[in-house]
Amino acid sequence: PGKFLIFTEYRETQALLERQLQAWGVSTVGFHGGLDIVQKERAVTAFRDTDVRVMVSTESGAEGRNLQFCHQLINYDLPWNPMRIEQRIGRVHRIGQQHSVTVYNLLLNDTIEHRVVEILSEKLNNILTNLGIDKLSDVLDTTAIDSDLQRIYRDALKLDMRQLEAEIDSLLNGIRKQIIDAKKAKELVAEPIDLDQIR
Repeated sequence: PGKFLIFTEYRETQALLERQLQAWGVSTVGFHGGLDIVQKERAVTAFRDTDVRVMVSTESGAEGRNLQFCHQLINYDLPWNPMRIEQRIGRVHRIGQQHSVTVYNLLLNDTIEHRVVEILSEKLNNILTNLGIDKLSDVLDTTAIDSDLQRIYRDALKLDMRQLEAEIDSLLNGIRKQIIDAKKAKELVAEPIDLDQIR
């Protein structure tokens, strides 16, 4: 069975999940931004070193934590930005991980969220594959596309499928340009420097 890390966006959802898991007899610990540093360390230690099976975390657990002793992750609700999903996965998919990491993304069919995630994921994966990039976080700043993604999710309620795809294509064209620019910059840095020629 092993341990499970569950991510959710909201504290209310986190509390609900913790209560339900505990009612089912599943040992659980919570992790969120309202904890002080000592409480956060205690939560991670309890998850790692005791029989606690599940850590339910808000987004604050997605940054700067090494949880590679766990290899099963559930995204109870998905963030709008796919890079935030990568950050979540990065908590368990780290150096020292002894198992293949399994990620479960929960998403309701036939919802606006499902439409946007499906289109965005497919097109973004095509871009990354065509440009030879395996991790979006290697080339993009997480916060840079947040406002555009929020706008797309908000507008998805009033757009038909063709308009929604056009909005996503427009965003992804900007992302494609950022990736190409980042690759060019990396290639320039990687070129050997001829000090004699510079002199």
